[in-house]
Amino acid sequence: MKFHPERDSLTLELHARPIRPVRAPLRISHIGFGTGEHGGDRDFEDLVALCRKFGKAEPSADMKHFTADLGPFTVKWERHTEFSTYTFLREESFEAPFEETVFGLLPADWKEAKFGEVMVAVHLAVADGVDAPLDGNKLSRWFDGNEVFANRMEKERVEIYGDLRTHDDGFDRMYLRAGDLGQELLGQTVQRVLELNTYWRLSLLSLPIARESSPKLERIERGLAKIAAELADGDQDRSDESLLDPLAALSAELETIIASSSYRYRASTAYFEIVEGRLRQLGAVNLNGYIHLFDYLMRRIDPALRTCWSVQSRQEAISKRASRLSSLLRTGIEVKVEQQNRDLLDSMNRRAAQSLAIQRTVEGLSVVAISYYAVNLLKYLLEGMVKAHLITLDPTIVSAAFLPVLVIALWFSLHRLTRRALKKPDGK
Repeated sequence: MKFHPERDSLTLELHARPIRPVRAPLRISHIGFGTGEHGGDRDFEDLVALCRKFGKAEPSADMKHFTADLGPFTVKWERHTEFSTYTFLREESFEAPFEETVFGLLPADWKEAKFGEVMVAVHLAVADGVDAPLDGNKLSRWFDGNEVFANRMEKERVEIYGDLRTHDDGFDRMYLRAGDLGQELLGQTVQRVLELNTYWRLSLLSLPIARESSPKLERIERGLAKIAAELADGDQDRSDESLLDPLAALSAELETIIASSSYRYRASTAYFEIVEGRLRQLGAVNLNGYIHLFDYLMRRIDPALRTCWSVQSRQEAISKRASRLSSLLRTGIEVKVEQQNRDLLDSMNRRAAQSLAIQRTVEGLSVVAISYYAVNLLKYLLEGMVKAHLITLDPTIVSAAFLPVLVIALWFSLHRLTRRALKKPDGK
């Protein structure tokens, strides 16, 4: 059989970034940072350096995910389209979930060289057992007195707590209590929670761009409105060409804004859809006395993304308006050019008529002049022949007799030459 060349790679895609089974209790430190679509080489070099520090086997360069037990902890690395994530896991019991973290076990020099621009950083503590109610005072200490959301998930076998705030160490904090889930299902739940933390931040990356673009778009709108008003005014002293330069400048600025933001807006929409999917998969239900996770996220993400979508729609509307104005200006200029061409053709026709009249006048004068010289030459010839006794005719009478014939012949010849000179190249 002949297989499709992409068959194996598509099959492997189903198994990319596999779920790692875990057991509670455990601590997790999860970090995500932007690499750009072509920035994975440095990221891979850092992963290799971390494996070398702990004397472990290095990953191959074509890998998009890698998991290794480094001894003090397990590292799970994933490379995505424009970002990469590190998840550090350590199965151990604990009393205070966030006083000692897995991130603290990493070599200091590697952390300083690696994490320059972190987008996502979260500590996740997973405890076992959901039978006894969780003490509210503990939650207040763990989350520094911040407002906490809480839900039950996975058919009420898991409880999740968090505040979605950045603490003094630069990390967010989340706390899970897991019942009898099994290692596979608990690993899946942990992965979904970490992905939720990653993608909700990525979905908001377009918000700063939208805020920066709004005043620029307002200025462009005012400029286009001014050009439209001048077009509608119909000032005869103003030329449409004088409006082309400002319109071209505004259109160029608008296209720059669109080019620098359109990808980000589309990516935010895609990330937001992943966030909604993870929330549905977790199946969070209310836990009495606490804010629902969905409400906690959506009360800020939803208006932020609506702002981004509004700015995106505004950009498209302004672009269409600029295109219409450009079409109107081009139409006006084309009409004026056609009028100028028509006037030029009229002028050329008048000049051609004048040239023809002059040519006919010159033609008549040429006939008279040539006839005069030709008759004189004929008269001289006849006089010579009379003196030589070759003929006995009167030269004056003979010249007068030949004059009408000579004039007609000359006029006919010159007229024919003129018609031949004016004949079209196709012979018509």
